[in-house]
Amino acid sequence: MSQDLQSDEREWISRAKAALDRTVSDLDQPTVLRLQRGRLAALAASSGRPAWIPWASGFAVVSVAALAVFLWMRQPAPQPHAAVSLDDVELVTSVENVELAEDLEFFHWLADDDTTG
Repeated sequence: MSQDLQSDEREWISRAKAALDRTVSDLDQPTVLRLQRGRLAALAASSGRPAWIPWASGFAVVSVAALAVFLWMRQPAPQPHAAVSLDDVELVTSVENVELAEDLEFFHWLADDDTTG
C-alpha cells in the first residue's frame, strides 16, 4: 500500500514539474529576469542571521562584566591581625610558666570541654 502511495506521489511530482517547466518556457524574458532577481534576493535575505543576535551577545558580555565588577568591589577588606601584647609574651616565656607550657594540651582540652557544655 505504501509503495502505491510513493509511486503515485512520484508520478504527481513529475507531472507538476513538467507543467511548471512548460509555463516557465512560455514566459517572456523580462518576467524571467524579474523572477530570478526576486529569488536571489529572497535567498540572500534568508541566509543571514537575525539582527538581534549581535546585540544580545553584546548585552550578555556587558552584563557578566558588570556583575564581576560588582562582586569584586563588594568583597570585604582583609582584617588586620591583632598584635600580640607583650604581657602574653612574658607569660609564655617566663620561667615560672614552664610547667604550664608542658601541660598545654590539658588546658586546650579544658577550654574545649568548657565551651561544649
